[in-house]
Amino acid sequence: MLAAGTMYVRACGRLPLPRLLPLQWSLPGQPRCGLPRFLGDKPLHPLLLNGETMVGEERVSARRGRSSAGQAIANGLLVVLTLFLIAISLMGLAFLAYSARHAGRIYEGVTVLGVDVGGLSRQQALDRLRRELGAARLPYVALQSGEEVWTVSASDLGGHLDIEGAVSAAWQLGRSGVFRQDLRERVMLLWLGYRLVPEFRLEPGPTLIYLRRIAGWTSHPAIRAQLWVAGLQARVGESRAGRELDILRTQQAIEQRVKAALGSSSWGKAPRWLRLWHNQPPEASPFVTEPISVPLAFRELLPPLTEVTGAQEAVSLILSAPLTLTFTTTEIGPDGSLNSITRHRSIDQATLASWLTLSHVPNTEGTIVEVDVDRAKIALYLQRLSEEIARAPCEPRFDYDPQTSRLTTVIPEQNGYALDLGMAQDLLVEACFSSTREIKLPVKVIPPRITRADLEALLPLQLISEGQSNFRGSKPARIQNIRVAASRLNGVVVPPRAVFSFNESLGPVNVANGYSESLVIYGDRTLLGPGGGVCQVSTTCFRAAFWGGFPIIERHPHSYRIAYYEPPVGLDAAVFSPAVDMKFLNDTDTPILILTECDEVNAKLYFRFYGKPTGRQVTLEGPVLSNPVKAGDPIYEEDPTLNPGERVQVETAHDGLDATLYRVIKQGDTVVTREKFFSRYMPWPARYRVGPSR
Repeated sequence: MLAAGTMYVRACGRLPLPRLLPLQWSLPGQPRCGLPRFLGDKPLHPLLLNGETMVGEERVSARRGRSSAGQAIANGLLVVLTLFLIAISLMGLAFLAYSARHAGRIYEGVTVLGVDVGGLSRQQALDRLRRELGAARLPYVALQSGEEVWTVSASDLGGHLDIEGAVSAAWQLGRSGVFRQDLRERVMLLWLGYRLVPEFRLEPGPTLIYLRRIAGWTSHPAIRAQLWVAGLQARVGESRAGRELDILRTQQAIEQRVKAALGSSSWGKAPRWLRLWHNQPPEASPFVTEPISVPLAFRELLPPLTEVTGAQEAVSLILSAPLTLTFTTTEIGPDGSLNSITRHRSIDQATLASWLTLSHVPNTEGTIVEVDVDRAKIALYLQRLSEEIARAPCEPRFDYDPQTSRLTTVIPEQNGYALDLGMAQDLLVEACFSSTREIKLPVKVIPPRITRADLEALLPLQLISEGQSNFRGSKPARIQNIRVAASRLNGVVVPPRAVFSFNESLGPVNVANGYSESLVIYGDRTLLGPGGGVCQVSTTCFRAAFWGGFPIIERHPHSYRIAYYEPPVGLDAAVFSPAVDMKFLNDTDTPILILTECDEVNAKLYFRFYGKPTGRQVTLEGPVLSNPVKAGDPIYEEDPTLNPGERVQVETAHDGLDATLYRVIKQGDTVVTREKFFSRYMPWPARYRVGPSR
């Protein structure tokens, strides 16, 4: 330095200086200083620094200044480079240290819906998020349809956050495997932070269940044009579109609205350190506190095109006026004459309206309403009406005097009537759609099986067969029943090839029809009951059919032998309506007139069959009696109504017996048939009622 009197100068030549030698110079009043020389002892150009040589000093000063400036720049660059290398080294060391510290951990600065997961392992982050972001944290959804709102938790609809996916996404931040990208992301995480939003997913099952329930309240079908009857007038309702909840679109809308409300993943907007420096709270969680409004999606249901004009006109015609039904019958007047009587039945409009049926029939343009009437209801109505109209034909009854061959009508024949249901239904349906409001019902005439003319053609009638029995000893009540039952069968005509039923011809046996209570057989007892003695009449009728050679269709012997019907044994016939009957077949081509006679003086009952003689000869073989069984010991039954020691006999003892007889029928000299008639009579012990013992 100048102050020291010594200065080191670096030659500015092109050749390098291996070493510097001191340069000596002298100033005024100073000793000479040495100048540096190059090796090799080659003298440099001397600079004489004295007062006489000032130009050389200026050059040296300039060179000294330039050398100092360059040295300063070089030193500065060296410092900068050194600092840069140090910074790079420190940053590398910091990067390595940060990476090592977060090995197996999520980098700092990552939040999931406001929950900080930085510095946590994947499992720790998963546990924290499950704890912090459970189902209770999911927002509510307000499903709206007009003014109706259904608020439900997104979790109840099957919604959930993909926590596992969010943890995986948080883990991947700063770990792409590309150094520059990883460095950038890690710096950004430390600087701004990253807000990660998990994927919201909606399971279709729970949503479907809930939406189906709402669909039942909000959906309604399309209503086609309607036709109905109100106040006996045809009314038309306009068609109206319907709607149906579109469950799939609604599910998608719920998922989209919740996702939109939760937002999307993004970098922070302000440096993290700045928020900490200013003591600012962390950025708010994106969770929504208010219910998320989701309008329900509907599909419009268009009603089919329906034509109702023609149906309206048809209904108006059907209900325009009541329907009147007429039918004609013939009845016997008080004087015995036949009178034709026309009856009317009216079907009011209310009944007609109840018969209406409306149906929608497809056509090329939509549907057309067709009007009809309910055949089943019409059939039921006509069935009830037919019961009023129906009348069985009245079979005539006659009296005949064989002495004068005079035939007298006791009960005239009378036609029966029956409604032709099939034809009546067709006519009634046709009348409903007609302006003619009156129809004549098709009533069929059912003639009696026998007419007076049938018997008059056989006059004079001849006696075919006769049956008789004895009722001597009968009590008055039994005689009365015999008389009443015989009168019921007097004058009955059996048509050709017809089966005669004793019970059907006799009618009900009860007190109202004039019968008294007398002894009848009930099971194993003989008790008082209406109609005791009727079997006397059936037995006598059976004997007339037996001797006439007519086929016996049904016949039952009595339970025990009864003296009224003997002799002979085995030619009786028990009846008990409706189970036990006596039937025979008129196997001829001409009718049979049955006449009865009750001779109370001689206690005789007669049944006589008149008609055309059959030419049959009937004989009886037997009876053959077998298998006798004693009646057994009497039976005593205590009767508290009797006095002590009093005894009343209520059953007479009858021995049991089997009786077999044969009916031989001849036609001329030829035996046509030999029929067996078997009767088994049970032993019947005597029965007594006795008073209680003392």
